[in-house]
Amino acid sequence: MVTKKISAEKLKAKIHYLSKKRYKYIKGLSFLLALSFVFFVLFIPKTSYKIGNFFFGEYGSSFYNINLAQLFYTHATHPLLPIAPPQYAHHQLSRTYFIQGHLRTALNEAKKELALYPNSTKTYYILGLTYAYMHLEEKGIEAFTKYIEAHPLTWAGRNDKAWLQFRIGDIFGAINTMSPLAHTQPGNPWVQNTYCALMISTKNYNDAEKHCLQAKEAVGLLTVEAWGKAYPGNDPRIHDTGPLATKKSIELNLNLIHKHRTPTK
Repeated sequence: MVTKKISAEKLKAKIHYLSKKRYKYIKGLSFLLALSFVFFVLFIPKTSYKIGNFFFGEYGSSFYNINLAQLFYTHATHPLLPIAPPQYAHHQLSRTYFIQGHLRTALNEAKKELALYPNSTKTYYILGLTYAYMHLEEKGIEAFTKYIEAHPLTWAGRNDKAWLQFRIGDIFGAINTMSPLAHTQPGNPWVQNTYCALMISTKNYNDAEKHCLQAKEAVGLLTVEAWGKAYPGNDPRIHDTGPLATKKSIELNLNLIHKHRTPTK
């Protein structure tokens, strides 16, 4: 058997040739993959919507980026092909604008969602919040009422509706809104603290103290992760400030109760 010897120069040249060929192959494959990604993003709105959810923390907060989420939601709501946007695409886009403080744009996106999908009842919540921050209390209360009708067990919808009712002076309306949960969710610090504030407003300090103490106990058990789940879509980097702010609010209410109970000299 005769073996053919290859010189070092020829072997080096052959390796270089194969490496160059492989590089061209990988480069071509990468280009095709990038082209496929662009196609799916621009022409398939469901893909853009899912990628938007990924960056908006819907599947975990590790890759949270509100600007990228907004970009992909925008593609989802404005596909190049005549395809209807996925349900809740305008809703999610509205949420990103709301968090950024672009209230008018958030409002428009929420309205587009409800125009396309009247059964997108979750959108009434972001609609109510947006009206609230625009100081359109009556419209906000109306939106939260519709949200509560569709989701009667919601604590967030009732809490925020009561907040607006309190703001316009409808204290007893706010109490009626919160009553179904105030006596059944002792472990919810937001519900208990809101009801405490309402009891202070009616000078019912005994009940106010009872609910404030329940709120204090509940918030002591509140983890940063639990707070983040209660406020989805917010930047995970500020999640640790939430429980601290809630604790401060509860302490302020307890101090207020003590102040009213202490006779002045």
